[in-house]
Amino acid sequence: MRQSRIDIQALYALLLLALSGLAIVSVGAARTDIRQPVIRAPAPPDFDLSVNAAGTEVTFHGRVDFGLTAAMRDIMLQHPDIRRMTLDSHGGFIAEARGVVTVLSAHQIATHVEGHCASACALIFAGGAARSMGPEARIGLHGYALTQNRRYGMIDPQAEMQRDLAIYRAQSIDEEFVTRLATLPQHPMWYPEREELHAAGFLTLP
Repeated sequence: MRQSRIDIQALYALLLLALSGLAIVSVGAARTDIRQPVIRAPAPPDFDLSVNAAGTEVTFHGRVDFGLTAAMRDIMLQHPDIRRMTLDSHGGFIAEARGVVTVLSAHQIATHVEGHCASACALIFAGGAARSMGPEARIGLHGYALTQNRRYGMIDPQAEMQRDLAIYRAQSIDEEFVTRLATLPQHPMWYPEREELHAAGFLTLP
């Protein structure tokens, strides 16, 4: 009889453990079901575009960010007399830089730098119908991070570089200068002297 009582107590203990486990699993499942995915809004574009009072010049300051091409198209619709774009940027997304170049080309807009313009900004600068820089201006250029036979998802860095070199060539920049761009390292940034930029046709105005 004593053995039977012990067996019953053991069964009760096992049953309580099983029920406790089910309760924990149920609570965990319930919490999982009510948890909502976190949706984060994209950060606003990190640039400013301003038009002078005469409506003839647009100034760009900040990052070559997503939305810049669309913003430039909108500005040209509102201010069709714009003839020059002044640039101040450390760079950003190369795809947006290419997009801005198409806007510059469509409207024959000149480019100008008073301060600093590097990386993707330099490509925008090169897309100007005429190109000038202030006495203290600096234009920075660098190469792609190319690894032999390396792709980044669907992106082929070698093909992307060739797209940008084609823009430089279309702007009548000296072939020797373009070839040098193709061999530049990603770091450090190269800041050519004004005389070099003039000689290569990267600058077209005094």
